Amino acid sequence: MAFRKDRVKPTHYPRLPFHLIRSAQLVSSLVVASIMFYFLKELAHDNYKLPWTFILLFAVSLLTILALTTTIVLHCFYGLNPVLNTSLNGALTLLWSVAFSLLSWWSSSTLSHVCNVDNWEDELGISVCRLYKALFSFALLGLVATLLALLLDVRVQRNATQRGTFQQLQMMGGGDGKREVGEQEHDEHDEHEVHPNSTAARRNHGQQQRGGEGYALPEEQFAYEDTAYQGAAGQVGRRSLQQRP
Repeated sequence: MAFRKDRVKPTHYPRLPFHLIRSAQLVSSLVVASIMFYFLKELAHDNYKLPWTFILLFAVSLLTILALTTTIVLHCFYGLNPVLNTSLNGALTLLWSVAFSLLSWWSSSTLSHVCNVDNWEDELGISVCRLYKALFSFALLGLVATLLALLLDVRVQRNATQRGTFQQLQMMGGGDGKREVGEQEHDEHDEHEVHPNSTAARRNHGQQQRGGEGYALPEEQFAYEDTAYQGAAGQVGRRSLQQRP
C-alpha cells in the first residue's frame, strides 16, 4: 500500500534544524563506530586487552544509530513523540559525555603530538595517529549534536505544553472575554428561537390558564353575541322575556 503523508500525526519539530542535527548525529556515529571496529579488531587480533574507552565509544555509537533509525521510522509513519525523543537523547547525551571524557583523558598524549615520522616512526604509526584525531573530532561532534538534539526536544516539548495550556484556558473562558460574548449571543439566539412571537406565547399561556395544560378551549366558546335557541328545523325558538315586545 502506498505511503500517505496525510495520515501521519503532525509534528511540532522544525524541519531544517531537526534533520540537520540528526544528520550530524548519524555521520559522527558511523565514523566513530567504523574507527572503533577497526581498533578493536586489530587489538583482538594481536591479543591485546580491549580498553573500556573503546568499548564504550563503540557501544554508544551503535546505540545512537539504532535510536536514530527507530525514531525516523516513528517520525515518518506515526509521528514522533517529543517525550520519547527527549528520553532517548538524554540517555545518549550522558553516554557520549562519559565516553568522550574517557577518550580525552586516555589519548591526551597522542592528540598533543603531530602526526609525522619523527613522532610515529613509520606510515602505520602516522595512520594510527590520524585515526585517533579523527576519532576525537567525530566523538566531539557526536556529543555536541546529541546535546543540541536534546535541547531541541526540550524546546519542542515546552512549546507543545504551552500551546495546550493556552487552548485549555480559552475553552474555560479565561481569555479576553470572547467566549462570554459568544455565549451571550448564543443564549439570545436560542431565546429568539424558543419564543419567536411573544404575543402568541402570552395567548397560549392564557389558554392554558383557562383550559388546563394541553387542553385549551377554542376562542369561539367565549363569544356571547347570539345566545338564541336554534330549533331542530333551523327555526328561531322563543325569545327571552326581556326581548319580547
